[in-house]
Amino acid sequence: MGNFKQAVEKIFQLEGGFQNFPSDTGNYNSIGQLVGTNWGISAPVYENWIGHPPTLLDMKNMPKSVAESIYKSRFWDKIKGDQVNPQYLAEIIFDGAVNHGVSRGVKLLQEVLRINPDGVMGNETLSAISRSNPVQLHDAYKQRRIEFYHGLASSNPSYQAFLNGWINRINSFIATSNPAPIVFIIAAVIWVFSKKKRKRYAYSN
Repeated sequence: MGNFKQAVEKIFQLEGGFQNFPSDTGNYNSIGQLVGTNWGISAPVYENWIGHPPTLLDMKNMPKSVAESIYKSRFWDKIKGDQVNPQYLAEIIFDGAVNHGVSRGVKLLQEVLRINPDGVMGNETLSAISRSNPVQLHDAYKQRRIEFYHGLASSNPSYQAFLNGWINRINSFIATSNPAPIVFIIAAVIWVFSKKKRKRYAYSN
């Protein structure tokens, strides 16, 4: 059974707190105001959650508990994380939903599983996951996401500046139940220092 609390803490470590980079399209509300992102929750996602365009102050003051509730409702529950085992597999699928959007993240997983890529984590996808070797699935999904990042950068030169940050993020995921702390710390440090030169989300229509 996937552990949400453990998974979301890793997302918080990767995403950090408030940032307000003008180049990040996720930092703008629906009326075009630059209000930022907090805890990895973009302005459009927070706007949808609270029902009105957030202000800069709203974004800065977003409680961590609210961000956690959004991650649980809008991402973890959508991928049925509680039903994914082991934990390292649940975490990389969860991160795929956060970073690419739920539908795209699941489609990339389904491509690896060689089933219909409908973007929905249904019974067929869960069954295919349970039949797979978890380490092999984890690493194949990781590689598919890396290929997707490279595809985005190739199709749009403006994404080249974010490619290293995306790759560093995905490389922080390791297929082991008890990853060596130093490995994660190094990956997290690299990710934090790359944040100023990255686009927060990597997805396309």
